[in-house]
Amino acid sequence: MRVVLLFLTLVFVLNAKDITENDIKKMIGRMLIVGFDGTKVTKNSQIVKDIKKYDLGGVILFDKDYKNRKKVKNIKNPKQLAKLTKELKSFSKKPLFISIDQEGGKVSRLNPSNGFKKIPSAFEVGKLSYKDTLKTYKTQSKMLNKAGINMNFAPVVDLAINPKNKVIVGLNRSFGKNPIKVVEYAKVVIDEQEKQHIISVIKHFPGHGSSLGDSHEGFVDVSETWSPEELKPYEGLIQENKVDAIMTAHVFNKHIDAKYPATLSYNFNTKLLRNYLQFKGVIISDDMQMKAIADKYDLKTRVTLAINSGVNMLLFANQLDHVSVSKLVDIIFEQLKAGAIPISKIVESNIRIENLHTKASIIQKPILFTQKRKDMTKEYIKKHYGLDVKDITIEPIAIVLHWTAVMSFKDSFKRLYPEKLLSDRKDISKASLLNVSAHYLVKRDGTIYQLMPDNWMARHVIGINYSSIGIENVGGKNNKKEDLTPAQVEADAKLVKYLRFKYPKIEYLIGHYEYEKMQKTGMWLEKDKNYRTKKADPGKKFMKAVREKVKILGLKSADE
Repeated sequence: MRVVLLFLTLVFVLNAKDITENDIKKMIGRMLIVGFDGTKVTKNSQIVKDIKKYDLGGVILFDKDYKNRKKVKNIKNPKQLAKLTKELKSFSKKPLFISIDQEGGKVSRLNPSNGFKKIPSAFEVGKLSYKDTLKTYKTQSKMLNKAGINMNFAPVVDLAINPKNKVIVGLNRSFGKNPIKVVEYAKVVIDEQEKQHIISVIKHFPGHGSSLGDSHEGFVDVSETWSPEELKPYEGLIQENKVDAIMTAHVFNKHIDAKYPATLSYNFNTKLLRNYLQFKGVIISDDMQMKAIADKYDLKTRVTLAINSGVNMLLFANQLDHVSVSKLVDIIFEQLKAGAIPISKIVESNIRIENLHTKASIIQKPILFTQKRKDMTKEYIKKHYGLDVKDITIEPIAIVLHWTAVMSFKDSFKRLYPEKLLSDRKDISKASLLNVSAHYLVKRDGTIYQLMPDNWMARHVIGINYSSIGIENVGGKNNKKEDLTPAQVEADAKLVKYLRFKYPKIEYLIGHYEYEKMQKTGMWLEKDKNYRTKKADPGKKFMKAVREKVKILGLKSADE
């Protein structure tokens, strides 16, 4: 993974002559999530101007003003909130994170007093049955989705270790002290939010449940109270591939970093979280204006240390100091010019942010894949590739783009869904009765659907199924017309970038019509010399357009 990021950075730097100051500032803007005042926005609102000028990464919404709890900040009622989030999205050219702290209990920005459904605290949920827990977070996730929220700073996975802890245990924000239990309850929150296309940001890394102090109020030292047990929820959720984003805590632990608190620490964010725990998602800071770090470090130092430590997005939530977005961008840009922040950190963060948006946009729509289809796939592998395998897991080296030759999404999916090959596919039925399949299917409007796990073998291309991911695009009338849409070009390009980041060993991007050229590579496994079909999909113009959009990846064509 690190090699991929270094390669992308090198390509970016080599092409730097084409990158303007404005481009760099927009890349910095993508790394910011900010709070603002107001229950509605117009084109003249400052937050809207910032979104437009800097391609702002996200906003965070609150019900009440931090200093004056009687004053409404952003949220009045469900109807007003839905209108606000819709307006915010309409002004952004790029996907915008619209985030909130909606944990339940005392940390509920969607408050029953404002017409929202009451959600119990994590502590209260921890006493419920699985059925009631599922019901609770299904209700909350649907409420968030209806409100237009796409990122929630929840669940909290801090362990309730210290009974004197005020900020986590005292506010009933933890599911309990048992890491196994915390993981199980957190998974329910994450899964239900994912179903509603809401990104979960688990917090507060590396654990805030053993602290005595509150990082909102001042310096918090957990050196003598923290234990490695507090890492187990993160470790468990990361291993199960359940984590897309993690919020850091402003806690200090001299045993891990003798100088800096976690948010500003390379030891915490890169060595511990990235390298040791193998987290591949987006790291988001806790509020950069909390006293735990603001009292000790000036703004320039804070943002520089955070970015260099491995933080990808900086949160300025309550805007306690009312720092403008333009000032933040300028500070980071000047540090970049001075060499205090390397360009690699900006590039890496933008890649991770874009991939998070792509992953969040993918809709799960599984084709039929029972044990029968798995067994037929194993038989195919043995017959055509001479391999006797225990499972159908693959290690992707190539991505192959296709068209369905069917003009409707419904009919395209219908053809891929069955386990057995359809009767009109006599051209390939002698090779196997296993139905054709693909990992992804892209509608003509650019919507991406995942049909099966992308590390299982699909039957989509002769010779290289065992090491390739297939992406089908609805279109290609009569299997001849090059009619795939610009929206599909954009979607395929985003998907290719996401998959290359997920599977760093991917080195080829080809169109289905190019597959026979892959015979000269080590990927080719087909043993039947007579099993070949002529293909035209997805069209040469389409392939050229997609390749242009992903050229930074340096992927090989079939001719290389």
